[in-house]
Amino acid sequence: MSNFRDIAPRPLDLAPAPVESTGARARPSKVAVACNACRTKRTKCDGARPCCGTCIDRDSTCKYSPPPAPVLAQSQKKKIEQLQKDKASLYEVLWFLRTKSPDKATALLQHIRSAQGEDVGAILKNFDANHVASFEHADEPNQFTDDSPSTESSVPTQITLPEVLEHPRLSASPKGQARGPGIALHLLSQAQQNATVEFLDPPINMFFNCVGALFYVMNRNDVRARYKAITASGNSHLPLGAFFSNESTSQLKTCAAELAGMAAIGVVHFQLADPEKAPPAELADYFYDVAKLGLDSAILYDPLRSMKLCALLGMYNIVVKATVALAYIELGLSLARNNKLSLTVYPPGWSVSDYDDIRRTHRTLVHLHCWLSASLDYTSHSLGPSHQLASVDNLNAPPEDMIRQECVKVTIIKAALLQHLPAQAPVPETTVFEFRAQLSRFHAQLPHWMSIGSLLGGNGGVHVMPELRPLIFYVHLFYLSAMMLLSRRLIIAYVSLDAIGKVHLPQEACLAIQEGYEAAQRNARVINLMLHEGNVVQFCWLCIYTAYTAGVMVAYKAAQKALYGRPFADELELLNKCISVLDFCAHKDAAACKFRDILAFHLKTLQDHHVATDGLYDSATPEDVPMADYLFTFHNGTSELHIAARDLLRVIHHPFSGLENVANQKTLSNMAETTLGAHLEWAYELNGVDCAYQQESSEHPGPTNVIPEPINMDGATSGQDASTQDMSMQNMSAQPQGIPWSTWTPPSWQAMFPEIHQ
Repeated sequence: MSNFRDIAPRPLDLAPAPVESTGARARPSKVAVACNACRTKRTKCDGARPCCGTCIDRDSTCKYSPPPAPVLAQSQKKKIEQLQKDKASLYEVLWFLRTKSPDKATALLQHIRSAQGEDVGAILKNFDANHVASFEHADEPNQFTDDSPSTESSVPTQITLPEVLEHPRLSASPKGQARGPGIALHLLSQAQQNATVEFLDPPINMFFNCVGALFYVMNRNDVRARYKAITASGNSHLPLGAFFSNESTSQLKTCAAELAGMAAIGVVHFQLADPEKAPPAELADYFYDVAKLGLDSAILYDPLRSMKLCALLGMYNIVVKATVALAYIELGLSLARNNKLSLTVYPPGWSVSDYDDIRRTHRTLVHLHCWLSASLDYTSHSLGPSHQLASVDNLNAPPEDMIRQECVKVTIIKAALLQHLPAQAPVPETTVFEFRAQLSRFHAQLPHWMSIGSLLGGNGGVHVMPELRPLIFYVHLFYLSAMMLLSRRLIIAYVSLDAIGKVHLPQEACLAIQEGYEAAQRNARVINLMLHEGNVVQFCWLCIYTAYTAGVMVAYKAAQKALYGRPFADELELLNKCISVLDFCAHKDAAACKFRDILAFHLKTLQDHHVATDGLYDSATPEDVPMADYLFTFHNGTSELHIAARDLLRVIHHPFSGLENVANQKTLSNMAETTLGAHLEWAYELNGVDCAYQQESSEHPGPTNVIPEPINMDGATSGQDASTQDMSMQNMSAQPQGIPWSTWTPPSWQAMFPEIHQ
């Protein structure tokens, strides 16, 4: 028998004891890094910053040692990721405010002001959910858009910017899904889903009309070959970005990236030409991102062919970020250099067409590189002058390509002049001589059918195709503007604004200045001929600025001749020609209007003086006086003519001095011509403006500060009936008004300088 007492049974009404959950137990918190005081005293530290709880209780100093390298790197990485996310959100806000309608922009601003305690990302997320979808139906329908938002997806319209390499809503996939290197289809807006090769013709045609004729990247046959390659692969129904998220070959990715690069530039020009029918502005950013994604694939597939993509990315970025554009262009040139591309000898196994294709692409990169490096004051040792000129010589090319290479030659010279000619005396005589020799050789080596005589009809039987005449005119404007720039730079270096008496110049500088004034007179005649032939457009930077520069130089010469007692009737006629061009451009461009008013003010002063001294100079003065004697001999005086001469000298030094808000005018930010790089000379001039001039000019009031009523060619002021003024300009220029410029402008000219604005 057992010695243990029997255990009574468990009562039926007794609830079972609760089972403790091991997961519910509170675990002591761990602190990765304790403060120095707690470490020394071996006490528990809660790790609070800037002062832990233990140090607060003890009223002692709390300090932490720097974290170890791995922890520091991890924290910095997280901080960088957060900053990149914030930057992307801010870019998204900026893009939305710039590209959307005023109503949408106002709605976003009101939403930002009403959101309290939220970061930018959260604000945009809430705004997209509440507003963007409701705005989709209001967009104008075109081949890239739909009238209503997609019913298959509630994802808001994607917004991207060129500055953002991987926008969070462009390439990110939802959690739980694999993330590829491409663009997620379910994140695309309806317009981007329609961005297939079947719908690329309008933006790519605009690319060729606006850029392709002057900057060679590929021809239309090459584009059709890329269409066929994508269609043959069975992917013609996919957006271009989808090629980077599927199993596409490097060849297809390269084709898609090249087409996207051209389409991105084409959409920008389409927006300027016809905003009502243009694809959405967001497509330009989408195509640009697709082109960037394809750059690596293009380099792996064919390094020399990827130069085309570098050129396209550089063109797109010239306005957005000049340094980024320069980086892409430098990359393209380095690809040619690293792959031992010879510019004079055909590589073994290459066809003539393939070799010329690569050389022409290289020439485009050289052209863009010269302008950017001059504007940014960047000296590249990888591209010397001999290498530059070698890229454009000895090409057996059709006439339109010959015009391209002559244009590149003169821009190379002009870019070198901007970069290497000193702005202060003394200027080395050898430097001046070399630039004069380069410009002289350029003009002497022009084909006969590109000469001024051929344009004027005295070509000895050589027929110039009508569609090439406008392009040849612009080559001459580049050449003449380079000569005027050399002359102005030497005047800036040697002739001060407060000079008294005769200014003695070195021989080479004197010759270059005289040639510059002769170029100004020739420029006035050429651009006046362009106006009467209908080849001047109202937003053309080259026409506006060369007409203004030539007019200022001619007016200064007339004022100095009048003070010296020489006849100046010829200069008045040339000044009228310059003002007529600016008067035509002033109907659409505010900067041209201000330039016209400046020249018109001085024309009125010179005309009054000419009337007061009519006939006195014709027989009393010798005709063999050197130009330097009357151009740079200064006397004290307070007459209107003395003041006008001094003011014109100031304008030669600083063309934009006294012009308010010139930097904000459309002409300076026109994407059509900044693709050419022509805006960079404007930037150079703006950077050279002497701020002290504003104070000095207040002591000598002139036309650059107070603009009078503008003077028309018939003597009427701007107060006359606008319709009468428009009709007179219409009759003079033989160009119809009130219709799109593309309907009356020759396609070849549109391709040269497509000044398009809303």
